[in-house]
Amino acid sequence: MNATLVIPALNEAETIRKVIGEVREHFNGAIIVVDNGSTDGTAEWAREAGAQTVWEPRPGYGRACNAGIGAASPETEAFVFMDADGSDRPADIPALLAAIAAGAALALAVRSGAAVEKGSIAPAARLGNWLSGTLIGAFWGRRLHDLSPLKAIRADALKGLNLRQQTYGWTVEMLAKAAQSHLEITEVEVGYRHRAGGESKVSGNLRASAKAGYRILRTLGTVALSGLHRPSAGSFAGAAIGAAVLIAFSAWLLTQGPSSPRALVAAWLLAWPVILTAIGTGTGIAALIGRARPTGAKS
Repeated sequence: MNATLVIPALNEAETIRKVIGEVREHFNGAIIVVDNGSTDGTAEWAREAGAQTVWEPRPGYGRACNAGIGAASPETEAFVFMDADGSDRPADIPALLAAIAAGAALALAVRSGAAVEKGSIAPAARLGNWLSGTLIGAFWGRRLHDLSPLKAIRADALKGLNLRQQTYGWTVEMLAKAAQSHLEITEVEVGYRHRAGGESKVSGNLRASAKAGYRILRTLGTVALSGLHRPSAGSFAGAAIGAAVLIAFSAWLLTQGPSSPRALVAAWLLAWPVILTAIGTGTGIAALIGRARPTGAKS
C-alpha cells in the first residue's frame, strides 16, 4: 500500500530526528514533517533526518495536517498521522496500515494496555477521551475509545469527509464525521510514552488547553447539528448552558493570580469534559429527537 506519514511539528527540534529515525525502522513510505511555525530549527533537523518538509506558518493542528496532505503524492492511498514529540510509537504504524489493508476506512490507535507508560496520559485527558467517544456513540451509534494523535485513514475516505476544522478540532471532526458517515472504523490497541522532550502545546499551557477544549466542544456540537434538518431548542439550550459555564469558569481562572500556571492548566483540563457534557446533553437530545421524528414531520 502506498502510504504517507504526516507529522505536524511545532518546536520539536529536540525530538524530531529520533522520531524520524525510529519511524524508518517500521515504515517505508513517504514522511512529511509540517513545520507549523517553529523557531528552533525543527524543519532543518527533519530534512537532515531524511524527511520531506513543508512550511505552514499559520498556527493550527488542522492546518498543519492539511498542508501535509496537500504536499503528498497523488498516488497516496492512505495517510498516517502521528505527533512529533516521541510519545507515539512508530512500531504501531504497521498494525494500523494492516487494518486499512483489511478493509477499514479509518484505523484509530487506542492507547491502552501494558504498553502505555504510567502517567503518560493525564487523567483529565482520559476523561475527555472517554466522554467524547461516548458522545460520538450516542450521536451516531459508533462508540470510540480514544482521540489519539496516531491514526490511519484511506485517502479517498479522508477526502470524502471534507474536514473544515483548522486547529485542535481536526481529529475529533474526523472521528465524528467518519462515524456519522458509517465508515468502517477499526480500533487498534497501541502503546504510548511520555514525550521525549520539549513542552506539550496543550497541557503545558493554559491558553492552549482552553483553546483545545473549546474547539473539541464546538466541533462535536457542529457535526451533531449538521445531521439535523432543523436545530431544536434543546441543542441551543445545551450550547448556551455550556457556553455560560465556559465563560464563568474562564473568568474565575483569570482572577486566580496567585495560583501557579500548571495548577490553572490542570483545573481547566478537568473542567472542559464537564462543559462538554452540558453542550452534549442538549445537542444529543436534539439529535435523538431528529432521528426519531418521521420524515416530513413538522416541529
